[in-house]
Amino acid sequence: MHVRQFQSSVLSLITALVLVGCSSTSESFFSSSEYRFHDSAQSFISLNKTRNNGAVVDKGLFYPKSAFSFTYRYCADTPQSASNDIQEFHQLAKRVCDANVGQLIHQDTGTWCVYNPNTVDERPIFYTKISSTELWADMCLDGPFVTLKVIENTEASQEEWYEAAKILGYQPYSPYRKLVTPSELGQLPQPQKEPIATELWNEESQYIYTNIGSVVCLYNRPENSAIGYTYLGTVHSVDSGLVKVAATAKLRGDIRTAPILEQLDWHRMAYITAAANSWFVCG
Repeated sequence: MHVRQFQSSVLSLITALVLVGCSSTSESFFSSSEYRFHDSAQSFISLNKTRNNGAVVDKGLFYPKSAFSFTYRYCADTPQSASNDIQEFHQLAKRVCDANVGQLIHQDTGTWCVYNPNTVDERPIFYTKISSTELWADMCLDGPFVTLKVIENTEASQEEWYEAAKILGYQPYSPYRKLVTPSELGQLPQPQKEPIATELWNEESQYIYTNIGSVVCLYNRPENSAIGYTYLGTVHSVDSGLVKVAATAKLRGDIRTAPILEQLDWHRMAYITAAANSWFVCG
């Protein structure tokens, strides 16, 4: 992407952002943020045919993911265009955060735009992540997969949104909280783990715990693995917050964002026991 094209794209995004911010009069809308990053991300996607020729992934059947979370994936034209898209998306996130009088903070689950950073009054505005992977480049003709994720309030009350954000990975301020420092100026660091806080239960956890026989999955990324694995099986039994699953398949990567369901050689069946909130419904 040439510099002139890049500047034009950013200008178009800013224009779209301002229009989005001025078009709504909903009280709940403004209680979350004046300018919505979700709408700006949609504008980013629709700016060219390459980005627009993708698909929504990890739709999330259960609250709060279904209400607040949006994940999208597309094939880049070239590795350089993927790099340009990532840089442009980073700049957009900062512009939207600045427009909402917020500040970006970087956690191990990803980057959040917040009000009153590093104080007891800190509150999340939105979450952002964009990344590319060459590991599945053979699935794209010319470039790597690019995946972007947005978590943001749209309709809920402030208290409801705050509680949901914590389930979806936001770590509230505390004297013991550790923030990640970006390695490059202007760049958003890539999270080390998925933005789902497994220490908290939600509606999906409750469903899994009370439905023996349901098809569930667990994603795990060992330290020596670049993308990790998803284990798939059926709920066998539950006890004291733990769910025992008869797992029958091991798949490459996180199937919520992986381009294909690539099954790996594994046991015919093995039992895996983990906390109910470590599993997610996948069938």
